[in-house]
Amino acid sequence: MRPELLPDALRRAVLQLGDPRVLRVIALSLLLMALVTGPFAVVFIGIAWLVELLTPASLTLPWLGEVGFLGVLTQGLASRTSWVFWTYVMSPVAAGILGLFLERIVAAVEARHYPALAAVRPRSLAESLFYAVRFFGLMILVSLGALVASFFSAALAPAVFVLANGYLIAREYFETAALRRMPEREVKQLWRRWRPTLWAAGALLALVLAVPFVNLLVPVVGIAAFTHLFHRLAPSG
Repeated sequence: MRPELLPDALRRAVLQLGDPRVLRVIALSLLLMALVTGPFAVVFIGIAWLVELLTPASLTLPWLGEVGFLGVLTQGLASRTSWVFWTYVMSPVAAGILGLFLERIVAAVEARHYPALAAVRPRSLAESLFYAVRFFGLMILVSLGALVASFFSAALAPAVFVLANGYLIAREYFETAALRRMPEREVKQLWRRWRPTLWAAGALLALVLAVPFVNLLVPVVGIAAFTHLFHRLAPSG
């Protein structure tokens, strides 16, 4: 395990957020996210706002007097709904859309930090879509497993979340960077050899997933950091 590589990889990834090529990917992903989820967000949050506006905070009932249980349910409903929609709909959609453009981030990192590398054949849109769907399926399986595990160890649920998502992040981002330069068989061998280091990097990024808005940058910073880790850990690195 080589934990000393993690701070430098993350530092370089964060510093490249100002790269115009990276900013274009972020802007395009946010635009697509708004187009895909915007109409649903307006309807979803709008209904919650109307319910909150039209429902009284309390009612006076015969024999019971004033009852305020409605206020507990409806006050702040729009803000709670906004948070739920952002956390469980918009953020995953944004991450999924960014997943289609991860290779552009890898290319930007290599162009800036590893300019002597030979050119590679970029993935086609169909290939990118295939890997994005495959990652989504793996994410569903691991997330369901983590959810089941959390039921049996409620106190450890945050740790399960971080470890499960850390594994997903590490696996997807490392393979995205490595498969450009190595055959799949060698990528799997390299993954098995350095799995603790890569998993630890993924877990660090997973800690940020719970922070609204900031979590949108996890795919960008993550793929950039794992590009650096790949070039440090590869046999020629």
